[in-house]
Amino acid sequence: MHQQPTYVVLLLFFLPCPPISLNFILECGVDQEQCELDRGVNAEAYILAGPRSELAFDPKQCKAAIVTCGGLCPGLNTVIREVVMCLRFQYGVDETYGVCAGYRGFLDPTSWVYLDESLVKNLHNQGGSILGSSRGGHDTIEIVNSLEAQGVNLLFVVGGDGTVRGAAKIAEEVKRRGLAIAVAVIPKTIDNDVPLLDRTFGFETAVDVARDAIEVANVEAEGFPNGLGVVKVMGRNSGFIAMHAALGSCVADLVLVPEVDFFLDGPGGIVDHLFERISTNGKAVVVVAEGAGQQLMQDMDAAGRKEKKDESGNVQLNDVGPWLCKKLKSGLDDRLKETSKHGDGLTLKYVDPSYMVRGIPPSTADNLYCLQLAHNAVHGAMAGMTNFLVASINTRECYVPIDLVANKRNVIDTSHQSMWEYVVFSTGQPSFQMNRDAEDDGDIATTASGGIILPS
Repeated sequence: MHQQPTYVVLLLFFLPCPPISLNFILECGVDQEQCELDRGVNAEAYILAGPRSELAFDPKQCKAAIVTCGGLCPGLNTVIREVVMCLRFQYGVDETYGVCAGYRGFLDPTSWVYLDESLVKNLHNQGGSILGSSRGGHDTIEIVNSLEAQGVNLLFVVGGDGTVRGAAKIAEEVKRRGLAIAVAVIPKTIDNDVPLLDRTFGFETAVDVARDAIEVANVEAEGFPNGLGVVKVMGRNSGFIAMHAALGSCVADLVLVPEVDFFLDGPGGIVDHLFERISTNGKAVVVVAEGAGQQLMQDMDAAGRKEKKDESGNVQLNDVGPWLCKKLKSGLDDRLKETSKHGDGLTLKYVDPSYMVRGIPPSTADNLYCLQLAHNAVHGAMAGMTNFLVASINTRECYVPIDLVANKRNVIDTSHQSMWEYVVFSTGQPSFQMNRDAEDDGDIATTASGGIILPS
């Protein structure tokens, strides 16, 4: 155990290290070529995650709280488990409480759950969140009032974009009041749409399950004349699950994602493409992300429909799966009957594994990733850092200021020699877009999963 200081120091806001100039490198007498290889010229860096030699908190005087917000995701229970285990056995923090039902749970401390080893030791084998979750319910003032009243000085927040913004507000209010409370975020989204990160936990598990669904749809399509399997997967603003699962299966003939607009009829439309595939191969498989085709649906079928939002502020989507099946059935059925020797029309099978993807236990890879994220969140908080999230960036575990990812999102990069080109090649589908010169975009930030960072 490290010797504890008698004071508490909080690094309330930290920024990426400034670029190191080439002139500075040369003045220091460092070999230019070797330094470029090791660091890169004008490279920016984030704080490397991990345990520190000095702590800002006395573990015996610590009281921690953890909350899970937003939609369910494989790995939530693993994160809860590992936060508790790291606090208890690496730092000797015995008091850790789970805040139930998302942000609204802060308003009722009597509902908080005391988390010890006996309660959490097998959580990594369970889907969902032992604490439950909810959308909305964020009241910054009341949340900080509750934290202060209950003597909490370590707060761990697990959630997606809206949750992250809420955590930033909590950290700001804590700073305004001059409270010694560290706020650490473990980002969670099954859609993999948090910017900068290599990936988010639960994503790989979701891709594996989505691939199984695609294989089922392919078997069904092969089993009947003129078979068409349609699989809808999660992906509100980002189609990473659809893209990765389709590439992994190698059986998809069409992948539709929110980032790429498409059209149904006419040359280059998806109806002609699928007609050619079914006529040639006797079957076809379509993978569609839930956020794909929203504007097309509104233009064709829902003119004047008022936009509705859920409690987290997310726009409620039209259900693209049944809509797409209906349009493909009407566009392909008669054409196939006319060309079929036996007059067979379209045999369509629809598979929607959405909630099977969300509620299952995490894969081994995701369990390990959750362990890393949770432990590093604890290390950062115990060292006095706050208003940060923990992430893997270019395979290195880092601490990232929340402001750098708030109000931004990671979407599929469709323009810069990205993974999306493999999709178009594998499926043979129309590109649905004009080629753009990457040089027109200036400096871009891409992610390991084939994404590019955009403002939300």
